[in-house]
Amino acid sequence: MNRKELVRLIKEDYRRFELYKGRGFVKDLFWEESLQVTFLFRLCSYFKERKGIFYKLFFAIFRLLQKHIEHKTGIQLPACTIVGGGLRFFHYNCIVIAQSVIIGKNASIHQGVTLGRVYNGKKSGVPTLGDNVVVFAGAKILGGIHIGNNVVVGANAVVVNDVPDNAVVVGAPARVISNDSSKCFDSEWLRNFNFVSYE
Repeated sequence: MNRKELVRLIKEDYRRFELYKGRGFVKDLFWEESLQVTFLFRLCSYFKERKGIFYKLFFAIFRLLQKHIEHKTGIQLPACTIVGGGLRFFHYNCIVIAQSVIIGKNASIHQGVTLGRVYNGKKSGVPTLGDNVVVFAGAKILGGIHIGNNVVVGANAVVVNDVPDNAVVVGAPARVISNDSSKCFDSEWLRNFNFVSYE
């Protein structure tokens, strides 16, 4: 990740707050824990990939800050995880994202969510989430599976199989109950969840 990409990702993350509340970046960064999590995650990922003593020093400083906000919010998001712009956490506590998970643009993650690794078998590995995925409270997405674009994962669902684009999944194990996830939200929610462009 270069500096231009870092700035772009931070802007895209902030865009999710700006349209919703719009108090200004500094105020939102001070008040919004989700923005603090994504901001520190982006900085840690950037500095961790750089070589040189000063970059290592900055990484150590921001990693300490990240660990603090991790304990405060209960959101574990390892540095250098591949996450598209527009990530937002709605509510906090016990959100665990395994190392090497891939998350697309405009992900919306609620409390109690696990994106976890399976260590053995046909579906060993970690999940890949497409763009505009909404994961509601308590859901677990486990193993080397692919979650398509515009998917809604219902509260407390346990997802262990691939999910096609635009699906809504619920239950344990999760099953598809709709192939039109847009019906889950009114136009205001769609505007806040699923940005098509940041241009």
